[in-house]
Amino acid sequence: MNFYFKRLSRLPAGVSKILLAMKFTILLLTVAVLQVNASSYGQTVTLKKRNATLISIFEEIRQQTGYDFIYIDRTVEKAGLIDLDLKQVPLKEALIQVFFNQPFTFQIDKNAIIVKSRPELVSPNQQRIVSGKVVDEKGSPLEGVNVQAKISRTNSRTVKNGAFSIQIKDDNDQLTFSFVGYDTQTMNVPAKGTNLLNIVLKAKVGDLDNIVITGIGIERKKESFTGATANFSGTELKVIGNNNIIASLRALDPSFMQIENNQVGSNPNALPNIEVRGQTSIPASNLRSEFTADPNLPLFILDGFETNLRTIVDLDMNIVASVTILKDASSTALYGSRASNGVVVVETIKPKSGKVKLSYSGDFRVETPDLRSYNMMNATEKLEFERLSGRYTATNVRSQLGLDSLYNSRLANVVRGVNTYWLDKPLQTGFSNRHSVSVRGGEGTILFDLGVNIKNTKGTMIGSDRDDWGGNLNLNYRTGKINVSNRASFVGSKSNETPYGSFSTWVNMNPYYEYAPVHERFIDSVQRAGAFPLIMNPLYNASIGSFNRANNFTINNNLQIIYDVMPSLRITAGGQVSKGNLLADNFVSPRHSQFVATEAARKGSLNRRTSSSFSYTANLMATYAKVFAEKHTINMNFRTEISENQSRAEGYKVVGFQPSSNGNPAFAFGYEENSKPSASTQIVRRNSVLASVNYSYLQKYNADFNFNMDGSTVFGSNNLYSPYYSGGLSWNVHREAFMKKLEWISMLRLRANMGVTGNQNFGSLSESIYNYHPDNNSFGQGVYLGSLGAPDLEWQRTIQTSVGMDLSTFGNRGSLQFNAYRKKTENLIVEASFPSSTGVGSYPFNAGELNVEGLETMINYSPIYRPKDQVVLTFAVMGAVSRMVYSNFNNKLKNLNQNLQNSKSLIRYKDGFGPRDIWAVPSLGIDPATGRELFWSKEGQQTFIYNSDDIIRIGSGQPLVEGTMRGSFNYKGFNANAVLRYVLQKDQMNYALYTKVENISSLNVESNKDRRALYDRWQNIGDVRQFKAISAVINSPISSRFIQTENTISLESLSLGYEFSRKAWLDKAKMSSLRITAFTNDIFYSSTVRRERGIDYPYSRSVSMSISVTFK
Repeated sequence: MNFYFKRLSRLPAGVSKILLAMKFTILLLTVAVLQVNASSYGQTVTLKKRNATLISIFEEIRQQTGYDFIYIDRTVEKAGLIDLDLKQVPLKEALIQVFFNQPFTFQIDKNAIIVKSRPELVSPNQQRIVSGKVVDEKGSPLEGVNVQAKISRTNSRTVKNGAFSIQIKDDNDQLTFSFVGYDTQTMNVPAKGTNLLNIVLKAKVGDLDNIVITGIGIERKKESFTGATANFSGTELKVIGNNNIIASLRALDPSFMQIENNQVGSNPNALPNIEVRGQTSIPASNLRSEFTADPNLPLFILDGFETNLRTIVDLDMNIVASVTILKDASSTALYGSRASNGVVVVETIKPKSGKVKLSYSGDFRVETPDLRSYNMMNATEKLEFERLSGRYTATNVRSQLGLDSLYNSRLANVVRGVNTYWLDKPLQTGFSNRHSVSVRGGEGTILFDLGVNIKNTKGTMIGSDRDDWGGNLNLNYRTGKINVSNRASFVGSKSNETPYGSFSTWVNMNPYYEYAPVHERFIDSVQRAGAFPLIMNPLYNASIGSFNRANNFTINNNLQIIYDVMPSLRITAGGQVSKGNLLADNFVSPRHSQFVATEAARKGSLNRRTSSSFSYTANLMATYAKVFAEKHTINMNFRTEISENQSRAEGYKVVGFQPSSNGNPAFAFGYEENSKPSASTQIVRRNSVLASVNYSYLQKYNADFNFNMDGSTVFGSNNLYSPYYSGGLSWNVHREAFMKKLEWISMLRLRANMGVTGNQNFGSLSESIYNYHPDNNSFGQGVYLGSLGAPDLEWQRTIQTSVGMDLSTFGNRGSLQFNAYRKKTENLIVEASFPSSTGVGSYPFNAGELNVEGLETMINYSPIYRPKDQVVLTFAVMGAVSRMVYSNFNNKLKNLNQNLQNSKSLIRYKDGFGPRDIWAVPSLGIDPATGRELFWSKEGQQTFIYNSDDIIRIGSGQPLVEGTMRGSFNYKGFNANAVLRYVLQKDQMNYALYTKVENISSLNVESNKDRRALYDRWQNIGDVRQFKAISAVINSPISSRFIQTENTISLESLSLGYEFSRKAWLDKAKMSSLRITAFTNDIFYSSTVRRERGIDYPYSRSVSMSISVTFK
């Protein structure tokens, strides 16, 4: 029953007290007479109301629980309207939500609920109720947060909507908010009269490992996920280095491989070659358009949308929040036809609630060229090598006189000490710097993050550099059930290649040539006399105004709208619009040595290329997540996406410039002979429908199912759509009852999955392209077929199977992760060559399979593990083993293999062999009696005759095992980290031996050679040497003598850092934190094979430093 008093006029104070006492007396008598037992009524509340009055809520609760409400009408009249959505909520927690943000509170007395006004504080020691709401950084309410008052020694917990209410006895008290997975937060009790708080808890950085970020809005708890992934925070990446995230990732995960590109070395404008768990395609250049990437490159996702490798390499590391590598079918099937090479998901820092803060990060880097791998002759050695090889021996007396004069001139240079070291002439110490400034913060419904950055990179070759700049504005608006976020960003770059040309030009320069001034065109005075070909001064070519530069600018806008229909249902819509432009110019001055014999009207050239791109992507997703009976957890996602990418490129090459020209195309004489401007356009459209389900029972047994129907215009017009799918299971063994006895095992998870994914990194192969002949005839202008379309071309399908284990021991002191996988790619797209009489040079078709099998392991152990004291010492070892094999070609590529053999390629496409296998004729070495090479024929016979039919597989460029060893030490704010990379049993074609020790013709004997050409070649009968006679200036075929097995170890990263916090001088400087880190990268490299590293551009060693400061 209800008791209430209502008067139109205020009662005298004394009368009010008397009536209140009477009310309590009547209540106690009534309870005693009726002897109502509270346990006979329901103690939980289920309510769903909108804009309801407080009195109507009281009535609903009374009917469900049997509790009566006692209140004064004039008190309740102050109440506002209420929105509630409660289901089986305990009575007390329900009342906390009912009275949240109301000017009164409640007290439960047996079966009665007394409603009373919140009393005004009269003294600091008077008790009062402090209420509020706890949310995460996204504004989502947190249920179950522990709230403790230190002095009052009272406790509370937040309910479903994040609300809490706690009794405070002292205004000087402190409140502590703690929750699993979030940083504990402590604050002083608000001042008198302020009883409502809004608390934002920040997620722990370490707990990033417990969430799998897929990049398309689907997040899974790692505990219930069945796929193989690797997740790294931005802080972990910057511990390795401050250059780019690609260089850091290869040191942190064994499946992420950066394939060595010995041609480009450390060129700042070159992009790395990357693979995740091997290859899935044949990398034929004609199957790619100028707008598509390497078909073995992983898919890159930046803030939920596809991007390219250049954007990731240039991305400011200071704005990276996390990077997730998705490796197998369960994790990548969400991306369907784009995911067979793995997916790299990059998330940038999102706006966070709190006081507006200004942050600055500075990265400084010094690079020096690494020339330790070069073993070139000095002046004395080179001249003697030329003499022994017969360079100065002629067949007639007249020619011999000229050769004697040439030899004596060079000998005179050597005698007077000329020994020019040409290798360092085009090189410099490269200084690079990057600066990033960000302002982020916001309260309530609007959060923001504004940032700008600029980076200047100087390469180790003079004139090579790259300038990058960018900015971003992130806005987040949240009100009620709607969350809107928008990220607008722009990036630009300006790059220059070195005017000094290929580094090999300087490597090949003879040391007996005297260093000539820049303005002199020729080097050797004897050469200038006209007796022999002219020797150009390479410094002259670098000083005449040639350039090779590019400018790029891209702008993006990402929009996401989230609508929480109900706690278990969310609708997400997103879209991206991107626009980019590129201008690239390559100008060669008419004074360059390559135009010495060219007519004046053709001297000099300018190759200009412009390209533009426009793309849009839109998606819509429904997410349903629910826990049933506290046992069954289900997450379902239904998603659809459409995308279009338009690309256009134009270019031309003009020739004929005046000697003083600056490369302006307006001053060119005309187009290159038999050429005309080029233009190409490509439009790729894609759509997909995705269904994804994750189920967990008792958090022990988990299952993932994904189905994706993809459509794309890349493949044949008769095969526009293809299905992709995956299924996986995992078992959290550590949650079983029988595992409780094994206290040393903290976590043990077994997982397995299989599925089908695809690859779209190809050009538009389904359409035929026609071109016009440049000349007219009596019938008009003719048309010819540029490329023949393949309307029946099928999609590549990669069938993936993966099993794995995750183990954590001794309270996370030790950990082990093991993965085994198999990838089988069907319907490989291959380029077939046709005779010129057909009018078609090549045609794409499906043939064969590529099988990849591999193992990955990561072991971590911390002999010192005191995270509470911030003292941790950790050692880690990781490695990967893989094998790739072709199958089912069935001799379809016989003509292709023959062409490869004729061109002296080391690659073949044959069943039972892999894409990195190296093919050559087996060699038995050099015959000590004759100095000639002995080969081993297919018939098992020794022979001096080279026969290309004897070519077999000699080795593989795929190492037996590759990985890293890592050590890290953290003490308070100090940390140290070291990463060693090891590569075992990797076969290499040593081109230094092939081109600078042997295979030396009478023409290229003039260029400098490897010292082994002088000391390790056969000279006299009985010499046991690895290389042919020094006088044999003939071409040598590729044999197994030039293929060597390499083992390497290198110090990939070494860093030392310290974070200053809670220092008095920081407060005086208005800083909240300051971190300084020093790095060295690639400072040490050791190999069992002596080969040249960096042909067109040398490798480098670097020392760098990072400073990061946040101001108050």
